[in-house]
Amino acid sequence: MASNPPQALRLTLTYEGAQIRITGSERIAMIVPAAMTAPPQADQTGYWLEVHDDAGRIVYHRPLHQPIAIDAEAFSSDRAQSITRVPVTARAGQFTVLIPDVPDARTFELHGPADPARPELAAGTLLRADVDALRKLSPPTGPARPGGAPPPPPTSTGGRTS
Repeated sequence: MASNPPQALRLTLTYEGAQIRITGSERIAMIVPAAMTAPPQADQTGYWLEVHDDAGRIVYHRPLHQPIAIDAEAFSSDRAQSITRVPVTARAGQFTVLIPDVPDARTFELHGPADPARPELAAGTLLRADVDALRKLSPPTGPARPGGAPPPPPTSTGGRTS
């Protein structure tokens, strides 16, 4: 008798300025990391992801460590000076997250501060997507947007649909 291994969706998210998009999704056979923290609370700071069921209950959540780069390490030619962090001038990049591909998963949400340079701000919903649409989305191919990745599924950012 063949067993069905647990499934996950590996989502590729691309950001440019304040705009965040899901640019790819790939179904993989694996167990996602367990939630290691209590579910997020109102007015919490930081970044995290949530997966909700039809009733809006959280079926999975996971904290994320600053997925949007706001600074970079800078090395000095002077050996007496230590490594410092300097603000990035153009905020653009991508990151991946894993969510469980379970039958009751309906909505994916990414939460974080509206301004990544102000991590002390209470987090809000930065992006929301339908999990069924994510299951149909292709994996990213080649360079990240705008270099030819497939268009993202409908998402909402701060009340606007993109």
